[in-house]
Amino acid sequence: MNTFKWGFVGAGMIAKKALYPAISKSSVGEIYAVASRDADRAMTISPKGLIYTDYDQMFADPAVDGVYISLPNAFHLPVAIKAMKAGKHVLCEKPLGMNAAEVREAIEVSEKMGVLFVEASWNRWHPRTQRVHEIVRSGKLGAIKRIRTAFTYSGLDDANIRLDPTIGGGILYDLGPYSTVAPLWLLDFPKVENLSVQTVFHEGGVDETTRVNYRLGNTVCETVASCNIPDSSWFIVEGEKGSVRMGGMNAFNSHNAPSDLEIEIDGVTTIENFRGCDPYQLMADAFAGRARGGSDWVMPLSESLRFAELFDASFALMKK
Repeated sequence: MNTFKWGFVGAGMIAKKALYPAISKSSVGEIYAVASRDADRAMTISPKGLIYTDYDQMFADPAVDGVYISLPNAFHLPVAIKAMKAGKHVLCEKPLGMNAAEVREAIEVSEKMGVLFVEASWNRWHPRTQRVHEIVRSGKLGAIKRIRTAFTYSGLDDANIRLDPTIGGGILYDLGPYSTVAPLWLLDFPKVENLSVQTVFHEGGVDETTRVNYRLGNTVCETVASCNIPDSSWFIVEGEKGSVRMGGMNAFNSHNAPSDLEIEIDGVTTIENFRGCDPYQLMADAFAGRARGGSDWVMPLSESLRFAELFDASFALMKK
């Protein structure tokens, strides 16, 4: 079977440091073309492939099987819709849209065009992440009483696009798709209740630290995302019979390095070790397989919509 031909939209840091090496190592896909308004930057990602300075021209290229979008947040939806209307499968960086209404619009286009549309929440493909979900669903921890998550880093230059409110900046859209939403997918999306939000705003107007707490049935969920707290990344699940804890301060960003999982059940603690892997490659290859009609797991759009609804409700509380 021919390799899956990827067209990249955007040639920034994420594309260069994450998807470019992931697909370069893949036997499933290849970087066929890059579309960027900066041709020189595009060349750093596709030195042997095609370069487009017009997105629509790349979307019109019949050889492109799927498109990966890594533009600033506010541009994800309009570009994704253009690509899907051109018949391309789309893997899009998070968040898919700036609100739930936008995500619903994109879902409608995906369904109408019969193309795959997936949010690139790469950590969801990590075997350790999937193992946590498996343990919780098995019932071995008993009823889940509390889930605590955090994903933070310390400080951003004021010129960083993540702090620009005009293009969808803010920490909830940057790290929230990891830590803030983790309890939701872990417990298979029960109703969110008792939502509360504590926010520290950057002088530019976007949120730089956001603590989002809520209940899912009888489970208390405590989450934090920040670009102004020393680096941390943890995911702790506490049940009636035991707990699960991702070690190593890399719960949401374990990439090409060994990781471990601490499991305590009925007073007995075990450590499961996971070899280093590239979840970006696992994600891209699964996407390509699913786009070609396979049964590879990809994150459903219904989950992305529930995430967007939680963000909408959180932003509404920030404004009060």
